Amino acid sequence: MIKEQLIKEIKKIKINEKPIAIQIPEGLKQYAEIILDHFNKNEPIMFTDPCYGACDTKDRAAKELGCKLLIHFGHYKMNAQIIKTIYVPITYKLSKQEINYIIKEIEKRNYKKINIITTIQYIENLDEIKKILKTKKIKVLDAKETRRVKKHMVLGCDASTLVDKENPIFFIGDGVFHANNLGFINDNQKVIVISPISRYVKEIEISDKFIRRRYVAIALARKSKKFGILVSSKPGQNRISFARLIKKKLEENNKKAYILISDYIKQENLEGIKVDCYINTACPRLVYDDDTIAFKKPVLSVTEVDLIFDKDKELRVDQITSD
Repeated sequence: MIKEQLIKEIKKIKINEKPIAIQIPEGLKQYAEIILDHFNKNEPIMFTDPCYGACDTKDRAAKELGCKLLIHFGHYKMNAQIIKTIYVPITYKLSKQEINYIIKEIEKRNYKKINIITTIQYIENLDEIKKILKTKKIKVLDAKETRRVKKHMVLGCDASTLVDKENPIFFIGDGVFHANNLGFINDNQKVIVISPISRYVKEIEISDKFIRRRYVAIALARKSKKFGILVSSKPGQNRISFARLIKKKLEENNKKAYILISDYIKQENLEGIKVDCYINTACPRLVYDDDTIAFKKPVLSVTEVDLIFDKDKELRVDQITSD
C-alpha cells in the first residue's frame, strides 16, 4: 500500500530543476531506488541521515551542495525553507475493515463526546470516521489548525490542535510516541490508542514516576553551578533565542552557563564538557522520554528553568508550537 501511494505521489511532481536533493524517513528507505530512478534526469542526491520529522529538513545542506530544490518525503510542511522545497506527506487510506475496527473500539467505551487526534499519515481518513460516528450519536469535538499542525493532528512536540480539555482523547495511529505527548500535557484526560493496522488498543498512562523524575532533575539542578544549554541546529528545533534568555537568567543568579550546539544531541557529543546540568532547548522529547537516562547529567526542559529558583512555580511540559 505504501509503495503504491509513494509511486502515485512522485508521479505528481513535475520539476525541471537540477541538481535536486531528496530526504526520506527511515520507513521509506526501502524505496530509495524507486525515488532516485524516477528523478534521475534531475541529478538527484539523497540524504541518508535519520530524519526526525518536518523539523529536520535538509534545505540548508542541500543549498550548500548546490541543489536547486529539496523534496522532503513523509511529513507536512512546518517551517519556511531557504531553497524551494516540496513536501510529500505519504498518507494511508484505511480500508473499510480498518475503519470499522476503529468505530467498534470507540463504541465499546460508551462515550458521547470524544476527541480524535492522529498523525499526518492517517489524517485524510478522519472525515469518513467522523461521519460514521455521527450516525452512532457520538460527537467528535472540533480541533484547531495552526501554522504547524492541521486540525486533529499531533506532533511529538506539539499537541496544540486539541481544544477540549475534559473529554477522552482517541489517538488513531501506530505506537505510543505521539500519544505519549498527548498524555504529557492532558494528564486529566484519558488517552486511548487505536492502531487500525496492528489491531491493538492501549490506554496511555503517564505515571507518578514521570512527575517524580522531573522533580528529581529539578532538585539536582538547584545544586548545580555550571549549566550546558543544549541547542539544536535543526531548523524546526532551533531555539537559540530561548537559550540566550536562559543563559542570561542563570548568570543573573550567579550560575555559569554555556551554549552548546549540535545537529544530533546525544551524550557522546557532550563527553569531556564539564557542566553539572543540561538545559534542553531542542526537541522536548529529549527530556521526557525514557531514553534520557542515557545522559550522564540531569536534563531540564525550557519550562522547568524557573523552578530552579522558584519552588512555587507550576511544572509545565515543554512544547514547540506556533501559538
